[in-house]
Amino acid sequence: TLLIPILDKNNELIEIVAFSHDVSNSFKLNEELALNHAKLRELSINLENTVKNHQQEFIQLGKKFEKKMQIALEKNEKDIKIAYEEILKSSLEQMISDIAHQWRQPLNELGIAMFQMKQNLKDEKGFAEIYSQSKDMIKNMSETIDVFRTLFNKGVEQCVFIKETLNKALEIAFETIEKNHVNINIVSKSDYEVLAYENGLIRVFLNLILNSIEAFKNKKRKIITINFSKFGKNYLKITIKDNAGGIDKENLDKIFQPYFTTKHPSQGIGVGLYISRQIIESFQGKIKVKNGKDGACFEIFLKLKERVE
Repeated sequence: TLLIPILDKNNELIEIVAFSHDVSNSFKLNEELALNHAKLRELSINLENTVKNHQQEFIQLGKKFEKKMQIALEKNEKDIKIAYEEILKSSLEQMISDIAHQWRQPLNELGIAMFQMKQNLKDEKGFAEIYSQSKDMIKNMSETIDVFRTLFNKGVEQCVFIKETLNKALEIAFETIEKNHVNINIVSKSDYEVLAYENGLIRVFLNLILNSIEAFKNKKRKIITINFSKFGKNYLKITIKDNAGGIDKENLDKIFQPYFTTKHPSQGIGVGLYISRQIIESFQGKIKVKNGKDGACFEIFLKLKERVE
């Protein structure tokens, strides 16, 4: 309210004029505006929190979906790999069975023929030595066929001495080792008894040694180092390494795959290391490969024979 006094000439108060203005509506509107502003702010905060919560949910859902997809892809890849290996095993088994059938009879006939030759000739020293070597070779070929025939049958585990078995493999590869001037360095002096088949283990040793010899090519110093050491309480670790320069990094993961080879097709189809892995795994062991300082390094893990106290 505004009061204005009215005076006469003598400055005497005649009357008072009052002006009045109702501002209650303005206060009410201001209060409503402040209230609406507070509600709007509250809605904004709630909306922001809701968005954040849903964003976290979406992130979690995305992670769960990604994890499920990864598991599904890995399972699918594993299933495909298992199916592929089963098919390959079946094919190899049939192939080996056919080879064994075709080789067995000629080997028997060759043995008989050599016996007849010995009977018909005089006892000459040179011929007797060749005859003995040839007979041993035929026996080894026959045993090798048996190894392939029983490759995918686990059967009953046998116990073999590792150094004795290695020496038998080295005897078979003696001429190749000598011809290529390869130095075999056996570090371990101890012998260990492991759960394995002798013929199968000989085949693995031969594959690894002959692969190293092929990898040397024109290298002057050719060294294959072999060592045995206990791995934990129940396993023996066999290390076979060479100084042939190693395996290309992109091939390390493929080295045990069937039909993988870096050689010319005329030199083989690349199943040697695949078969070696199958043999070792049939002994409930493991075989790994890595590059060492100077060349490839294969590690084989086999179960030690349990000691009876």
